[in-house]
Parts: sequence; structure tokens; C-alpha cells
Amino acid sequence: MRQAALIVVSPLVILEIEHITTRNVDRKAAYAVNDWLLSQEQTGRFAIPELSAGTLRKARKVQNHHAALRLDLTDAVNVVLAEAYDTEIILTLDRRDFRAVTPLTGNHAFRLLPDDL
Repeated sequence: MRQAALIVVSPLVILEIEHITTRNVDRKAAYAVNDWLLSQEQTGRFAIPELSAGTLRKARKVQNHHAALRLDLTDAVNVVLAEAYDTEIILTLDRRDFRAVTPLTGNHAFRLLPDDL
């Protein structure tokens, strides 16, 4: 992440991080993580894009196309955002889904971090 020009974080990912942090640590820690992510966005290092209805519709198409994988909306939105930001690089621990899904950018496969460093 130190070499990335811009790190794009979906609002849905922030929601998932908050849920996991609250469940595994506590709400105060989750709020601290949210505050840190938002502070990074202010530096220009992170982008937290707004999600339009069009983005969500396109994500639903990704889910439908890969119905056998039972992708959640967060993963499908990340596929759409990768196309919007013209990248095939995804920071994820969800290897199963992102190894099976083809990027919308026309690239052969996603490059998953930290695995594919």
C-alpha cells in the first residue's frame, strides 16, 4: 500500500470493517478505525467514492453473472470500482471470489494483495 498512488476504499468495505471490528474488539475501536480511514481520505492518499445507483446496478449484474459464487454486494461493488479506477489490483483476503472473477477492465485476472506482491 505504500507504493500505491491511490487506495480506493468502498463505503461498503468501511461498513464491513466496522462490523468486524465491533464484533471482535468493540465499538470504540471501530470508530477509531473509521476516523483513521476518513483522515487518510483527507490527505488524498485514499479515495472513498460515492456509490451511485448505477454502480449498484452494475454490481448486481456482476453478482448475477457469477451467481454460482454467491458474491456479496461489497465484492461486486469492488469489481465495478476496479473498472472505474482502471485497475486490476484488489487488496483483499477474499481469495476464493477474486481468483474466480474476471476484471471488467479486460485484464485476465485480478492481482490480489498482499498475496501477489
